[in-house]
Amino acid sequence: MTSKFSRAAMIAGIAIGASGLVAVPAEAANGISTANYYVNNPAVGSASTITPESATVSASIDTGGNFESVLPVSSSGLVWSPLAGITVTGEKWNDGTAPSLTTTGNYAPVDGIPVSGSSSNVSVTITDAAISNGGVNDPGIPSSESGVPQVISNATADNYSDVTFEYDPVSDYVATGDLPGPETNNVPDIQVPTAAGLSSVSTTLGAFGVAAQNNTGNTPLTPGTKYYYWVEQEPGATDDASNIDVAAWVGNTSGSPAAPANNSYKCYPNVAIAADPTLAAYTAAGATVTYGGQTLPADQGPCIYYYGNTGGALYYQSPNGEFTTPAIGKVKIGAKATVSGTSASITVTDSSAYKAGGTIDLLDGKKLAGTAKFSLQPKGSGSFKIKLTAKGKKALSGNASVKVAPVSASATIASVSSWDQPLSGKKVKL
Repeated sequence: MTSKFSRAAMIAGIAIGASGLVAVPAEAANGISTANYYVNNPAVGSASTITPESATVSASIDTGGNFESVLPVSSSGLVWSPLAGITVTGEKWNDGTAPSLTTTGNYAPVDGIPVSGSSSNVSVTITDAAISNGGVNDPGIPSSESGVPQVISNATADNYSDVTFEYDPVSDYVATGDLPGPETNNVPDIQVPTAAGLSSVSTTLGAFGVAAQNNTGNTPLTPGTKYYYWVEQEPGATDDASNIDVAAWVGNTSGSPAAPANNSYKCYPNVAIAADPTLAAYTAAGATVTYGGQTLPADQGPCIYYYGNTGGALYYQSPNGEFTTPAIGKVKIGAKATVSGTSASITVTDSSAYKAGGTIDLLDGKKLAGTAKFSLQPKGSGSFKIKLTAKGKKALSGNASVKVAPVSASATIASVSSWDQPLSGKKVKL
């Protein structure tokens, strides 16, 4: 997938943006572009199940998989968003599903990225003029088709939008000038299949408790902290695509004499490759391209083709949502054990509004004297038996005090609160 960085400054205030590739002029280079598609910005949803170290957040996104409609565009183009510098490029388009259009007008599809698993048509422009370059001959496609929008089927490809939730403590956000700061974090991308209308998406930020952190790998949020969160969406992609060595499509470098350009790998949807005889031949079993003195497989394997910018730089960002994690209380360890003969119990009180549980290890010097396992309901208190070692039994017979082992992941012997409440109390008198 593509790497992500915050685009709040670049995209703030955009209501609608472009998700189509910019068409490649025939005189500039050979290439493939999809039609210009447009989707609405994602809308951040509410936060729920908020704990001191986690929150479930949601959003509504438009994947671009709406029923196709068309937008009239003048010959000079239509400036869709001056802020982002997005200009809609018109094209002649009618695949039979759009409203009837005259053949002389300029139009651009609005939405219309094929729904996942569908065979809906998509407009693809293939610019493939005949080229002989570095010993590789590309016969091209007929001039009547090169650079002209073609109607091809989505062929039931699995298309999706890549969605990322990001979050940042408000204090960090404000300190950076109301922009995501160095403490900004995110959770793994979510792939949402393209569908008509809006799609819901949700995820959990952080993780409350040691077990949840170990299971998810999520970094816990900070208790008692206000957060901003937002969603970033790449509007459409398909993994039904192939990386093709299109060396012949790349012109020679400048200079005298001109030197052949290096091999050039391009990711294209398989349905678009099938529409070009040259590229289709590249995907045949055993097909090779000899270029720059090397013979390489023409088909370099599967890839992900983005209906947005092929460099992955065009995203949509929602407005910010916010939530505050509640504070988390302490687990207090009683300073004096309850002794009965050769056994002892320890009192543990949970002052938190959340359940507590874990293990308390007691030390005599650096040696383990005993262990007590505890489990408490919110605001609960209880007495828990200490499993004494030989060292602990000796300390008990002498009414000695033992130390509570520190809460440390790196310690050989450590007390653990599995729900992350800090433990208070340093000594216990037996």
